[in-house]
Amino acid sequence: MRSFLVLAGSAGLAAAHGILDGAVVDGTYYPMYDPRLDNDYPGIKRITWGYPKTNAEGTGPVEQVASKDIACRFGPLVEPKINAVARAGSKITFEWTPWFGNHRGPVLTYMGLIPDEKTTVNDVNFFKIDELGYDKEKDLWGTDDIINNNSTRTVTIPSDIKPGMYAVRTELIGLHFSWRENKEKKTSGAQLYPTCIKVQVTGSGTATPPGVKFPGAYNWRDPGILVNIHYGPKRYITPGPAVYKGERNPPEGPVPVVKETGEMTGEEGKAYSVARIEHGKQLLKSVANDIRDGKTGLGGCFWEDGADPSTVKCTEINPTSPGHPYVGYAQPVNSPGYTETPGSAMKGNKPPPASYGNENGPNKRAVEFTG
Repeated sequence: MRSFLVLAGSAGLAAAHGILDGAVVDGTYYPMYDPRLDNDYPGIKRITWGYPKTNAEGTGPVEQVASKDIACRFGPLVEPKINAVARAGSKITFEWTPWFGNHRGPVLTYMGLIPDEKTTVNDVNFFKIDELGYDKEKDLWGTDDIINNNSTRTVTIPSDIKPGMYAVRTELIGLHFSWRENKEKKTSGAQLYPTCIKVQVTGSGTATPPGVKFPGAYNWRDPGILVNIHYGPKRYITPGPAVYKGERNPPEGPVPVVKETGEMTGEEGKAYSVARIEHGKQLLKSVANDIRDGKTGLGGCFWEDGADPSTVKCTEINPTSPGHPYVGYAQPVNSPGYTETPGSAMKGNKPPPASYGNENGPNKRAVEFTG
């Protein structure tokens, strides 16, 4: 893996979240668009749809699933200047910056044919080719698998699809705040981190799988978007359509020879690498401070003091509130997942009263935790 040292943190570090660092497409490595740096290098070429905002809002999660930003992140998007080349049936390995362990949720990948240059990512019909949701028996989320595999996920391009230019959309979803139903804003608190790359697919297939558009594929009240994972769901339903089954046969012909991948060379390449590493150092320091200062938060968790941010564990009972020994927060009253009988839909003790955790309550820190 060629990722630089960059870590996704929590509150105040939204800019570090969910950045796709690189991708190996049918054997060729391509560096990805970095929203924190690439705008300073006007000649840079990427296969990614870039999102040029460099503040926390621009590089953080998309929280409004009805927004156009849900397709490939925050617009106005920077069109890819080059594209990857892959044989149908070959593999793509996505390399993310390290993911923060408590931001658990699914990992999803889509593809959509781009019929002409006028087609925008919001016009593309995306079909799902891969998903990692929740394994109840192992208590394992898709993002846990990402962490366990050095921040990577490998997917296979269906071998029967029609050749052409495709947008490949990969997405991490953090569900740590997804219980926060806001009927006025029509949001759940789920944090979505989509990124799209441009890939020319070769082959002899003819299939054109039906797809969905973004926005439109998700609703803020979908059971995979509005859910309380702190109580351990008995069943988790991933958002969006089912995975396109199709065929997964070996690719035809030799591995493509690609002349341009976007790798920077010379003095400019060295300067870029140094800047990338320095960003990583700053983020690691910020994450360490965040863990130390914000150890009571995220659903009543108590975070280990001084622990590695990427593997930090949550003590189930919040030691600052001995009168309320609960696992995480309950679903908001009257929300779809709320229950008065713990164990029927979620595990843990009876939810605390609605007044608990308000701005004057003992768990004020958890209410303020927004990242």
